[in-house]
Amino acid sequence: MAGLAALIAGCGEQRLSDSELVFSSRAVNVDPSRAMIALPPGGPPTIAVAQRHYDNAIAQTIALATRGRTPGENTIHVAFLTAADVPDSEGVAGNLLKEPGLDDHVLAAEIEERLPGVAMATSALFVQNKYGPFGYAYGRGVGNDACIYVWQRLMRGDSLFLPKTGAASIRIRICEPGASEAALLRLAYGYSLNASLGRTGWDPVGASPSPTPNLGEAGAPIYPVRQPSFEDVLPPRTSAPRQARPMRQSPPREAAPAEPAIPDRPMEGYPTVPPPPVR
Repeated sequence: MAGLAALIAGCGEQRLSDSELVFSSRAVNVDPSRAMIALPPGGPPTIAVAQRHYDNAIAQTIALATRGRTPGENTIHVAFLTAADVPDSEGVAGNLLKEPGLDDHVLAAEIEERLPGVAMATSALFVQNKYGPFGYAYGRGVGNDACIYVWQRLMRGDSLFLPKTGAASIRIRICEPGASEAALLRLAYGYSLNASLGRTGWDPVGASPSPTPNLGEAGAPIYPVRQPSFEDVLPPRTSAPRQARPMRQSPPREAAPAEPAIPDRPMEGYPTVPPPPVR
């Protein structure tokens, strides 16, 4: 009986609980409705959200519906960072998230990773949405896919008299078949922050500015201004002139023999044929 009891006890010790399962990633899936960025109506729908917590930030990778043939996935990478100081070393120090930079080599590496093999050109135009200036690169993917990569950093200016307010980092990668540059830029102009940090003082956006004083006043007309397109600043596409094919000269045609002339008088040595009778 003692041996049987020890055997049963040993079997009980081998049972595992859910708390003993350790994952290698700290990211967890959350409901798509809890995405920290919401695209405007008509944009690709959100299908999944992976969220990770840091000591100084909360980051999300928002997966969007992808219809194009270009390698990669339509995604939004967003991070809300507190005002905590982060070491200048690359990557994550401990459980601290280093804010993604805006240097050219950093952005080029991101574009190469998230849009492999796609020739992207950075726009030289100054663009600004309701949160402030942003940058973007535009290019053509596989087939008729149009691709855009958008980056924006939201942070209010710090001073000696005001505390740090934190920051928000946004990256948007979208390839859409048959889309135009204007249609893809509309997503960058129309997206909204769908969340905020409850920490005191976290306000990287600030209050919305008041409208211009002459809005709605008589005698102050406002005309629609066409937004410049990326194609407006591109040099015209030129193609190498085709070399003219040498024309093969056909051999000269021999002149056709001339038809003999009809004589106007009787020929000598031949009988004269009378004309037909008149009826």
